[in-house]
Amino acid sequence: MSQGEAERTCLWEDGLRECVLGIVGTGPGFAALAALAEEHDLEEFLPPMRLAGVACTPEQAAARGLDRRGTAHYDSWRELLAAHPDLTVLVDLREERLGLTDLRTALPPQVSLIDRQAAVFLCALHNMHRAGAHTRTRLGHSRALLDAVVTQIREDILLLDLQGRVLDMNPHVYQRTGRPKEELLGQPCRQVQTLARGVPFCPEPCADCPVQATLRTERKAEARMTRVSPGGELLYFRVYSYPIFDERGDLERIMVMRRDITTRTRLERERQQAEKLSVVGEMSMYLAHEIRNPLCAIGGFITALGRSPNLDAADREKVEIILAETRRLDAMLTSVLNFARPAAPGHSDADIAPLMREAAELMGIGYAGQGFRFACEVEPGLPRAAMDPDRLKQCLVNLMKNAMEAMPGGGEIALHARREDDMLALEVRDRGHGMSPRELDQVFSPFRSTKAGGYGLGLAMIRKLMDEAGGDVRIASTLGQGTSVTLLVPAVLSMSWSPSPVPEILDDTLPRDEAEAAPGCAPKD
Repeated sequence: MSQGEAERTCLWEDGLRECVLGIVGTGPGFAALAALAEEHDLEEFLPPMRLAGVACTPEQAAARGLDRRGTAHYDSWRELLAAHPDLTVLVDLREERLGLTDLRTALPPQVSLIDRQAAVFLCALHNMHRAGAHTRTRLGHSRALLDAVVTQIREDILLLDLQGRVLDMNPHVYQRTGRPKEELLGQPCRQVQTLARGVPFCPEPCADCPVQATLRTERKAEARMTRVSPGGELLYFRVYSYPIFDERGDLERIMVMRRDITTRTRLERERQQAEKLSVVGEMSMYLAHEIRNPLCAIGGFITALGRSPNLDAADREKVEIILAETRRLDAMLTSVLNFARPAAPGHSDADIAPLMREAAELMGIGYAGQGFRFACEVEPGLPRAAMDPDRLKQCLVNLMKNAMEAMPGGGEIALHARREDDMLALEVRDRGHGMSPRELDQVFSPFRSTKAGGYGLGLAMIRKLMDEAGGDVRIASTLGQGTSVTLLVPAVLSMSWSPSPVPEILDDTLPRDEAEAAPGCAPKD
């Protein structure tokens, strides 16, 4: 026997031809045998099988519906053999064993005989096939459901080995890279995960990487991470890693899921800021009553004292210092009060083109000599902005001042107005030093400022005014490249537009003129 023949352990591998089947009787097992001959998906496990005919009584043929199924039937097995000389297998399902010897004797050499006892194995094969088909169907449904879930959810999902190499991923991961999935399999995780435009999510190994934590502890780990998009916007992510164990309980794989929580985090920050502003508003009324009145008296007395001819130079210098500090406290208190008090309702809209040009010209007149240039570009045909023009101009001026402070050596500050759906986008861009992710994260927080001597109310006040007008503020910044702040203002798309009235809240703890008076209001001589 050759080596090739020895390796063939199954007769089917020897190339058996089609199995032509004949059945004698229609007893138990007939339906299973008939199904085996008709189910073509069994050809993966069995040679092709065809039912040639059945030997049975007319009553049995009618009970089994052989005419309806188009199956030939004969009154005796002798007629069956005569009608089908190509028969290769004959199965005897008769309950009585009388005549079985005659049947064996009469069969031609090429026909194999299977009696009723041996036919049970064919019936068992049919039952196993049905159970397997049911299992495959359920497995197919489960796999289709899993594929749909993994494909449709918005999170990035990766399967890693214990060396951090990618074994599998959902389409969101490789579609963002612009490369085929096959190219990315086997690559380290940090070379596969990207932001928009293929920018690496982890350009360097992360100290707080949850994958490394799961490798150390064999437990679920998670981390909140911030990244800066290619456009300079701050993005927030939550990264989870889950251990996957084998049958013995050993760590085998790690599943990583990355969720973009930017929108949710921004909304949560805005909610927290609104709560803080509410507290500031309540405190400001208390401050106006408890601090501003004595501050006003101190300022008045110090001013009167400063006019006294009896002061020597040293005492006069001390008085001037006290007066300067009093005015500084008043400026801070005024900022707090202005920030906390809702703006008075505006009843006019703004024409964007002349407004932006006026703001740029105003800044150019004052600061062109310091090396600053203000370029203004407005898309033609823009609708009017649904916001008071004075407040909108003040927001633009404040943004340009911030841009100048980011460019101490001078340079160009660009203003651009365009339409975005039903909003007008007014952008102020500089090429200054930019901001770090930490500074971006806190840029709208009240009383936080990177400027010396500032109170941190500039951008917070601008956002407050935008919120009251139904707009928004977008900021994007990259260290060493500059900052872009965009005001999103509702556009007037209908002549029937009118601003919603904002109720003015007055300080009922003080007379209005007293609450708005400066602490340096010394009594006049």
